[in-house]
Amino acid sequence: MQLLILILKQVELIEDLLKKMAENNIRGCTILDGHGMGESLANMEDLPMFGTLRAMMATSNKQPSKVLMMAVKDDEIIKTCEVIKSVVGDLSKPNTGIMLSVPVYYCEGLVDTSCK
Repeated sequence: MQLLILILKQVELIEDLLKKMAENNIRGCTILDGHGMGESLANMEDLPMFGTLRAMMATSNKQPSKVLMMAVKDDEIIKTCEVIKSVVGDLSKPNTGIMLSVPVYYCEGLVDTSCK
């Protein structure tokens, strides 16, 4: 089992992506709102930064994102990634997103309890 994480910068694609995932029987995705580190840094009052630079960072880095997380069986990870890329496109292009997976060694609470 793997935890697949997608940070989607093209938030306008979220509905199409969820529909495509449902059509391919990919379920159990948790979606969070996200924002980048630059935006958070720009909003810190105690960060030693010139006012103009702070204003530039605050306006230029305001790009919302969606963070999708899902537990995926090892034998379904490639299919799931292909479905995502069929909607999102080439993730190597700037401001598209980031997709990664990490192994899951333990889990509870999934309908399918085989977390191996």
